[in-house]
Amino acid sequence: ADWKATVSDLDYKGKLNFKDGSGWETGLGYDFGRLRTELTYGQSNNDIKSITAQINEGLNKGTTADATALGDLQITNIFLNSYLDFPIGEEKKFTPYIGGGIGGSKLAIDNITVVNEELKAANTWLFGYQWKLGLNYSISQNLNIFGEGTSSGFSDLGAAGDKYGLESNSDLSYRGGFRLNF
Repeated sequence: ADWKATVSDLDYKGKLNFKDGSGWETGLGYDFGRLRTELTYGQSNNDIKSITAQINEGLNKGTTADATALGDLQITNIFLNSYLDFPIGEEKKFTPYIGGGIGGSKLAIDNITVVNEELKAANTWLFGYQWKLGLNYSISQNLNIFGEGTSSGFSDLGAAGDKYGLESNSDLSYRGGFRLNF
């Protein structure tokens, strides 16, 4: 995630890197045939791995600054998603799909320290989005299993206040699960 902050009236920016994490998602939707929609609720959690910082204004712009970060980033998503299915063969056991969604993402990140000043944790709702590419396998008329890759992001530069902000557009994840049709 990219971050920005104002510390002692001086603007800083940098990158936060995260370790692999875990997450889950549940939803309820309707199948129109080749088009599906759903409302989902999910959470993911990643430990902070490292942070970089540099001055972002004035004559010293680009100068590296001391920064430390420990803790984790938790994202809670509520998305409205749509999917387009591409059934394969007469039996339609395998169905590749593409999808996307928009909604709200609640960002909760632990404190970071920049040039010996601790910045309070961000904890705010913001605009989120995601793209999905997956493969569904029909076990029966009412039960499917799936695997999918997801790219999601959020934009908070300024939403958490003038002194602190985050932005991410490179959250890549993979999921597996099951879908019940009734």
